[in-house]
Amino acid sequence: MHFMSKIGVCASVVLSSIAFSMPYGIGCVTDIDTDGNVGVGDVLTLIDAWGTSNEDADINGDGTVSIGDLLMLIDEWGTDCETIHPFVDNTVVTFDYVNEFIIIETNGIPSHPTGPFDGSTGCYNPNTAMPQDRTYRIPMAAVPTNNPAIEYLDQMGPVSVAVNGVPLYNPYDAGGVDAPATICFDDYNGHPQMQGEYHYHQWSPALDAMETDGHSGVLGYAFDGYAIFGPWETEGVDAHSDLLHPLDDCHGHTDAIRGYHYHTSLPYSEDPNGFPWIMGCYHGEPEMSNFDTGGGGGGCDACAQLMIPPPICNCVHTAQGYEYCCANWDAACQAYAEQFCNGFAPPNTPAPKK
Repeated sequence: MHFMSKIGVCASVVLSSIAFSMPYGIGCVTDIDTDGNVGVGDVLTLIDAWGTSNEDADINGDGTVSIGDLLMLIDEWGTDCETIHPFVDNTVVTFDYVNEFIIIETNGIPSHPTGPFDGSTGCYNPNTAMPQDRTYRIPMAAVPTNNPAIEYLDQMGPVSVAVNGVPLYNPYDAGGVDAPATICFDDYNGHPQMQGEYHYHQWSPALDAMETDGHSGVLGYAFDGYAIFGPWETEGVDAHSDLLHPLDDCHGHTDAIRGYHYHTSLPYSEDPNGFPWIMGCYHGEPEMSNFDTGGGGGGCDACAQLMIPPPICNCVHTAQGYEYCCANWDAACQAYAEQFCNGFAPPNTPAPKK
């Protein structure tokens, strides 16, 4: 039985009781010795701990290593645990048990169509989705913290990864605006940034999945090792309604089946009050190597130097023919801003003559 279905049936499983807890839906719950297979080594460990409260071998988390744990192990006997994961499309998943990471390699191009961004459907974006070369490391065991090394809302570029290999960004566009509220997207709620990296700032219909209990399915993993789910806590109940398990500031909460996890909001088109859309912060310590790619956000240097507000900069550089204004804010960019973007003039710039 697949790990995700199993925990839907055995609600008593508490993943945090396992020495090298895999993120929800990845690997085998009974792979006690973390060698990638359920076999003799796992049975020997379980037998050696029989009748104790050994956390490594207490697979079902009931406090005692007993017949329930053995039955779960038998059910997964012989399983190649490295084949159990929800990643699809152009992704390669490998397991680094020594360093305790799940490694995701992806070109970031989903199987669903992207665009068009030429304005023909009302969405113009000067950038084009192009294959990337990304490697993400997801911790096998998330480490909760009140002071993560990276401030989620300040980080441009990838902050999590979807199960189709597309990176998830925080709410803000490169211009510093709330992207879902102000920027156009394709039918799958994605768009490319200036380096061609296609990404989502909010829930995408491409990631729409449900579990048997009506809970949204896994749509991705944060760089701290916790799973990200869609909006629904159970059938017809939005997790953000706080009817069952209230969400914290990170848009996360804990239940008996999935442990701690995040919930995205409904997309802006369905609920304009869903900021910060995917997550609000990291509940766990994020893996820092995932941020060594220069951010990938594609900020607008010329705008920053002239102290041009992000909404104005975004208004200009996403207009056809004015894409270059991020790198070189010239008189034409200024004229466009004054005519179409609330008449902005940079500091110490004389107002245009009437």
